[in-house]
Amino acid sequence: MFVIFHIEKASVPFSIALAFIAGIASTSQATLSGHLANELNDGIMAALISNIGGAVCMSLFLFNTRVRNSGKLLISKIRNKQLPLWQLSGGAFGAIYIATAASAVSVIGTGLFTVVLVASQNFSSIVADKVGFGSGIKRKITPRRLIAAVLGIIAVLLSVSGFTGKFLWIPIVAIIFAGFAATIQFSINGKLTQESTSEMSAFINFPMSMLIVSCTLLIMKFFGKQWPTWPEQWWMYFAGCLGAVVVFLAAATIKTLGVLLFGLASVTGSLITSLGIDTFAPAANISVGWALISGAGLMIFAVYLASELR
Repeated sequence: MFVIFHIEKASVPFSIALAFIAGIASTSQATLSGHLANELNDGIMAALISNIGGAVCMSLFLFNTRVRNSGKLLISKIRNKQLPLWQLSGGAFGAIYIATAASAVSVIGTGLFTVVLVASQNFSSIVADKVGFGSGIKRKITPRRLIAAVLGIIAVLLSVSGFTGKFLWIPIVAIIFAGFAATIQFSINGKLTQESTSEMSAFINFPMSMLIVSCTLLIMKFFGKQWPTWPEQWWMYFAGCLGAVVVFLAAATIKTLGVLLFGLASVTGSLITSLGIDTFAPAANISVGWALISGAGLMIFAVYLASELR
């Protein structure tokens, strides 16, 4: 885990590759969390387990002197009021995302979840880049970037055009808010990375997220919620480690890519991962065919447009 230091200063192509990996991890995390939520019959508890796993993984970075020193410097800035407390709140928005993902994927499937999430993230990412939220650099809404955002939505719609399930509006509205929450989380983490390091920025997310999720569970318990039985499949408990990869790579590459390009590149990874998941573990609501493959190709083109590479 210590070989990825200083990737905040990586080139655009390399940062795009890292965002692509983040997309692979994100889809895998949502799939595992969905399975766990289904077994537990509790998306909030699945989110807590995911956060615990992420916190354990990110705590390994604390063995590095550079990361510990960045944490001390961050605490000093907070005490001296050089850093507003809201810049530590990324994990709170991450809690909204992971709890919604865990609950929604098991209900409507990965395909439709991805469609709504990307539609929400793409437009919120354009706004975040316009005001320079996250990267600290204002990026104009150029025709290429606007076209890239629209093509990104079309690509995901095309990729799941074979969807045959029932549209459930409550989960869909929840995912729209989850998309905004994910954009805000990545943006805040990107801004915090400018004050510290990507490792410390990512680490702070998980205690904050665990606090929000734990309070939610305690409130639910007060109103009579019963604790679930634990599934025996060990692999379901590794969603948090994948979440740590996503949060860390987002914090490290947002400054270079901006929120929109990071989102498009990561969704490309998500789409290609979905091809593998839906081929070897097919869901009832989607099949691998020309639509899904074409959607992945169109998304890659959208990433190229948004990157404004020549």
